[in-house]
Amino acid sequence: MLVSLIVPIFNVSEYLPTLLDSAVSQTHKELEIILIDDGSTDSSGIICDEYAQKDKRIKVIHKSNSGVSDARNTGIKISSGDYIVFSDGDDYLANDYVEYLLNLCMENCSDISCCAWTYVNGTKQYKCRFRANEPGIYKGRHEAMRALLTTHLMSSSSCGKMYNRKLFDTVRFPSGINCHEDDATMYRLVALSDSVAIGDGYKYFYVQRSGSAMHRGFEEDEFNIIKIFEERCTYIEAEYPELATFARSDVLMVVNHCIIKLSNEKLFDHPRIYELKEYYKHYEKYFLKGISYFPAKLFSVVAYINLRLAMRLYHLTGKHDGII
Repeated sequence: MLVSLIVPIFNVSEYLPTLLDSAVSQTHKELEIILIDDGSTDSSGIICDEYAQKDKRIKVIHKSNSGVSDARNTGIKISSGDYIVFSDGDDYLANDYVEYLLNLCMENCSDISCCAWTYVNGTKQYKCRFRANEPGIYKGRHEAMRALLTTHLMSSSSCGKMYNRKLFDTVRFPSGINCHEDDATMYRLVALSDSVAIGDGYKYFYVQRSGSAMHRGFEEDEFNIIKIFEERCTYIEAEYPELATFARSDVLMVVNHCIIKLSNEKLFDHPRIYELKEYYKHYEKYFLKGISYFPAKLFSVVAYINLRLAMRLYHLTGKHDGII
């Protein structure tokens, strides 16, 4: 069974060899590795070409920079695998990453499978948190969507998952979005899935670095995630009304995300603070019923009462585990 591994790459030369070494050493050998060099200005493109010379399974596309969504879409277009997996260029994979996800899909007739992941910060590693009842098979489109909305393991990340390529017949990553493009895409893929398989094996390694899209400082386009989750919520309310509470809860979850980013930068008087306060008034009751861990719910209660106080307390304590 041919699997396509698609990797968007932009200026990650320091990390890329680790990812590529883990890709070419996969235990599942029927693999095409598609590297999309998205206009890198460092040596990333050269590294891609060097690996392609050593392994005929590697295809390299060099293109002008247009963002991770366009890079992934380019890879999807030229891929020929029965299943598709993604990785970011600065992360890396367990040697059986592809085999593990493919077995989950094949053994359970699932359109999407996902695994647990490990965060890597320098020499330190720590495993993602999830509840004991999350791993399992979610059959039917309602249950598939419930998996996305009620488990931590499913998440909205495109990485750490395998997809039946038919899901991309009508879905692509949105162009023009510089961050959170996964959040705008995942629920549309899940809506097309008849079954989702969630495994508890730690097979994907997220490398945390300050320059990455997920760990950079606050930028104004961070607020886009709120609009994305509001659009997702509107869709869920219309198509899966019984799951609406969880979709509404997630809107406040990403507001927390923005608030934490603002707190880290000491932007306690940002002009959009008043607007963000309104979300707590509208969504707090749903958030308390959602799946977020206790620290996040405690933070939201304080924010509901006094948002600036919550921001300053967070900044002073430096606590974030379980909040975002």
